[in-house]
Amino acid sequence: MDLPDAGSPFDKLPSELIFSIFDYLELKSLKAVSLTCHRLEQMFADYSACRFVLRIREERNSYVFLPPLIEIADKVEAATKLLNRTKRCYRRVHLDVQYQPTADSIEHMQAVLDKLFAVRLMQQLTVLKLDLPAVPEKLAVQLSDAVSMLDSLQELAISYKQRDNQSTFSQLYIVNRSLHKLVLNCVWPGRINCPNMQCLEVLANVDVWYMIGEQYALHGDAEPYWKLKHLKELFMATHLLYRALDHYLQKTETYKSVFCQQLTQLKKLRLFHSCLVTDKVLKAICESCVHLENLSFTSMYISNPDSFRYISNLTNLRQLSIESYISGLSFAGVRLPHLKTLLLGNVNIDWPSLAKVESIESLMIKLNVSQVVPACDLFAGHMRRLRLLWIKFDININHERYREIFAALSKLPALETLILHNVLRLDCLKEMVPIPRLTRLVVCDIFPKCISVSPADVAKRVPKVDRIEVPWINKVNKEMKQRFGCNAGFFH
Repeated sequence: MDLPDAGSPFDKLPSELIFSIFDYLELKSLKAVSLTCHRLEQMFADYSACRFVLRIREERNSYVFLPPLIEIADKVEAATKLLNRTKRCYRRVHLDVQYQPTADSIEHMQAVLDKLFAVRLMQQLTVLKLDLPAVPEKLAVQLSDAVSMLDSLQELAISYKQRDNQSTFSQLYIVNRSLHKLVLNCVWPGRINCPNMQCLEVLANVDVWYMIGEQYALHGDAEPYWKLKHLKELFMATHLLYRALDHYLQKTETYKSVFCQQLTQLKKLRLFHSCLVTDKVLKAICESCVHLENLSFTSMYISNPDSFRYISNLTNLRQLSIESYISGLSFAGVRLPHLKTLLLGNVNIDWPSLAKVESIESLMIKLNVSQVVPACDLFAGHMRRLRLLWIKFDININHERYREIFAALSKLPALETLILHNVLRLDCLKEMVPIPRLTRLVVCDIFPKCISVSPADVAKRVPKVDRIEVPWINKVNKEMKQRFGCNAGFFH
């Protein structure tokens, strides 16, 4: 008779499968698992080095009062010693070197950073997040050299939270061949040259869109400062105060259009806050960025409603998000054969025209009193493929209107997930009738908000649904952020 193999069958499991199991465990459980044998201890060390972030920073609640250099330097030096002796191959590091500057602080900080970036493990980083102080020229050059030497770096995020002067970073050059994603928060580097960069995110208090467009307008196809033509994803958010909005948009839309004309490989474009889209800019986007699959606007500022028809040129578009548009948004004459997700915030929708977009599977809308009847007509006779619907109710929609709305929703043959946000009262849910394929009902922010509501409270008032959730809005926001890139704040 053959003897069984010695050892545990668990030892025969491949590392990839064990890492997948780790993904479902909390940190406390992971630590307990790591104590069971030498193999799992080593696997946990490798896994945590990739999953968790090594934070080199001084804890604080405010960025108004910065700590003195000595505190920051102590943290960095301690991290340097740790990295020199650890067996873990850390791949993700958050380095915060914001400090209260003094006359001789720059030389001290340079010496500290030289030691840190000389550590062998730092050369293997895949993710680096930098929180910077006001960067003098010498420190900017030092950081530029360090970034260029990180041959495995895939994601770089640089932030300057003081936000008082973005021109001080003109000597900061971001040059790296392996980088895939770059995030800039109130940082304006003098050069960006990352040939494999797929994604750029820029948050600023200046009109970045206009400034980048100026480069192309003045230098033609050349890219002397920021090389961005090969981007696949672009996110821009600016915070500006306009004194004469119409005049400013007319002054800047040419350069913005020129920039959009360069982005012929773009697949995802998200323009938030003060990045307003005019007729001319929308035309440039739709004629040049023809490979777009995901398009998001905070606000459209188009004077001719027919300009929206340019969007038909985006035949690959799968997700469209518009947070705000005061005029009536009509889909008449618009053909988007592959559009699966439509997210509309404070938008005055022409509901009959929306019926022509038959491919929609996920829809987010804000419903006010005047829109109830046309929206019900849409749900009762169209939207045959709709699987997820998020409705944020206006507080002025009365109880009787909920009866009409739920009756219309019962006509949606494919609806599986229904999210109801801002429900007037819990008893309004009594008007709900069975929805054929509904398996998940999410109810959040029920008025009055001071009253605690449980899934059991909802279950007593609605037809049987497999999953009923009454989460905090933050949990819903997190899910929507992961799924669609926006949250409930989209409706504000």
